[in-house]
Amino acid sequence: MKLRILTLLFLLVVGLSMAQQLEIQIHTIEAATNKPLPWCHVCIRDIITDKTDYLLTDDHGKARFSFSGQAIISISFVGFETIIDTLRTQKELVEYKMKTQTMQFNEVVVTGQNKPVSVDKSIYNIQLIGSKQIENSASTSLNQLLNNQANIQINNDPSTGSSLKLGGITGENIKILVDDVPVIGRLDGNIDLSQINLSEVDHIEIVEGPMSVVYGSNALGGVINIITKENRYATFKAGADLFYESVGVYNANGNLSWKKKKNTLSANFGRNFFDGFSLKPDSREMNWKPKEQYNAGLNYVYSSTKMKLKAKVDGFKEKLLNRNEPYYIYGNDIWFYTNRLNASLHGDYQLSELNSIKTMFSYSYYDRIKQTYFKNLSTLESVLSPIINDHDTSVFNTIVARGTYNRHTKSEVLEYQMGFDINYEDAKGKRILNKYESIADYAAFLILKWNITDNLMFQPAIRAAINTKYNAPLVPSLNLKYQWERNSIRFSYARGFRAPSLKELYLYFYDTNHQIEGNADLKAERSHNFNLAYSGHVLIQSRPYNYRLTLYYNQISERISLIQVNVENKILYRNANIDKFESLGGVYNFTIRPLHHVELELSYAVTGTKTYSSGLNDFYFNHDASANLMLHFMDNTAHLFLLYKYFGKYPNPIYLEDNSIGMVYMDAYHNLDLNVSRQLFKNTLVIGAGVKNIFDNVQLNSVAGGGSAHGVPGGTSSLVGWGRTFFVSLKYNFTKY
Repeated sequence: MKLRILTLLFLLVVGLSMAQQLEIQIHTIEAATNKPLPWCHVCIRDIITDKTDYLLTDDHGKARFSFSGQAIISISFVGFETIIDTLRTQKELVEYKMKTQTMQFNEVVVTGQNKPVSVDKSIYNIQLIGSKQIENSASTSLNQLLNNQANIQINNDPSTGSSLKLGGITGENIKILVDDVPVIGRLDGNIDLSQINLSEVDHIEIVEGPMSVVYGSNALGGVINIITKENRYATFKAGADLFYESVGVYNANGNLSWKKKKNTLSANFGRNFFDGFSLKPDSREMNWKPKEQYNAGLNYVYSSTKMKLKAKVDGFKEKLLNRNEPYYIYGNDIWFYTNRLNASLHGDYQLSELNSIKTMFSYSYYDRIKQTYFKNLSTLESVLSPIINDHDTSVFNTIVARGTYNRHTKSEVLEYQMGFDINYEDAKGKRILNKYESIADYAAFLILKWNITDNLMFQPAIRAAINTKYNAPLVPSLNLKYQWERNSIRFSYARGFRAPSLKELYLYFYDTNHQIEGNADLKAERSHNFNLAYSGHVLIQSRPYNYRLTLYYNQISERISLIQVNVENKILYRNANIDKFESLGGVYNFTIRPLHHVELELSYAVTGTKTYSSGLNDFYFNHDASANLMLHFMDNTAHLFLLYKYFGKYPNPIYLEDNSIGMVYMDAYHNLDLNVSRQLFKNTLVIGAGVKNIFDNVQLNSVAGGGSAHGVPGGTSSLVGWGRTFFVSLKYNFTKY
């Protein structure tokens, strides 16, 4: 018996030693040319020892490593499809053929889908901003990131933050989501995009076109869905992100994640600080207000083969300071406090091979507090203002519940999705008419997807809703997609209906820069929206060239906009309906990879807007263009990024109470950013540095244009940046599988 045991132990030791000494060489080959593909990233995780190694293939596309005989291997390279394989072989050489990847086509999207699909499979026209693009841009908030995109304009306001315009449509008509949960807390009709931190964002999906049936109100002009990061494989992850910018930006963010079997628990936290910026260095009043932001989140995921549950809670707090010029030795300090709390529960249930259910329930809390202090600039003593109108608090609560039942046939010729969508919002505060108001929308929708042929997809849909303040009509939509080889055409039409928001109806917002009045007599907006997109992909000498052309037309009746009540009071505005608004335009994107280490993305957009009113019935156009150049060197561990955008001269209409319009044109300008980064210690550490706003843009001048309005301001200015700045960043990620 002892002899047998010793023999078994000897064989085991010999076997393990042989497994440890087993060497293998892999060879990466470009599938289209059968030529070696050098400098591919290789990750090998040994199944038996749980050891993970990171390698780069050499000039001949080869890499050699030792393993126990069982390992999971991942091979990736920019512009090619990632290969994931399980190695169980005694061969000394294994070849992998790398296929060219269509730009973003293999990225998975979820917005408006009954299940996650790749971009090229989606029937919707979706623009994807991936994790690499977010990292390359060195952006710290959503407004900075979107400002680099063609067909998107960002407007900056000293108190209400940043807002966007997509395809000529602004404000309440663009729905902004985080993991399918609506972001609340609009001021002046817009979400402050500078309050949305990018440290935990995985990617962003922008649906260019009407999504009224799926998402209802606020989706006439499109949807921006921010998808956060999720730990799917690592047993433990930890990360830290530090950022400094010479204007006085100090950001620090961190995250932790644990995974055990079917359970994953993740947490994130961060602090962002901005010291403010003034055009006059010695001025007490700053054009860009100083602010401090805190964010934290916690989420739990349970995932099995047939069910996935995700519970998420996140909070946000911002302190913004507005200081005025002193009067003798006294000045006013006006503090604005913004607080957000979001809690959501998501559920995906696979009932059978052909049936599934998706549910989402969320509660969102938002408040904005204003406090005014009198400050003695000699003694630095602050006293709370005794004037009651110098202080106010507005509180908003939103409850959203969504559920869908999805079914498809075995042949996948037919699919349908039916569901419900409930939105409830209330508001209270002394700036709210009657101190308290609420509004609710209860809707059901049905979507039918018919794959007529392998190439042609047809999707009609309809939404029926009950609004507690307005009569909501049936909202239909139609989507078509035709695909052949590497080309596709998408067409969408939707009728839209949007009831005015509580802020537009009842909020009276006052500060040193604004006097905005609600209007309880507003009518609901109705719209017709069309979108046509053509995308293609070709290989020229095995290099991928991708292009996309999007055309759109939007018509909104009874559009809600701010009108200037009195030309003598330039900051007094009231929400009102204007007769009809139209926008049309197009976007062309072209992406090329002429060399292994070079990527170039070019975009051009033109947008025309037209408002039917007294004396102003023509389309006014603006143009913008962008060019992003990416260079990869030092065995693909160092990267250089140049991000350029041209902002064309654009019209800014001013609506007056007498139904006339004046047009103010903002000057054109150019912006250029440079970012250099280096990956160290097997990609666990990334250091970056660069220059933002190289052309030193700060504010734009305006010129009064055509129109019938009298007293339209000329020579006014608009903030676009805080001048040329330098930044450094440091990112560390530790991952254990």
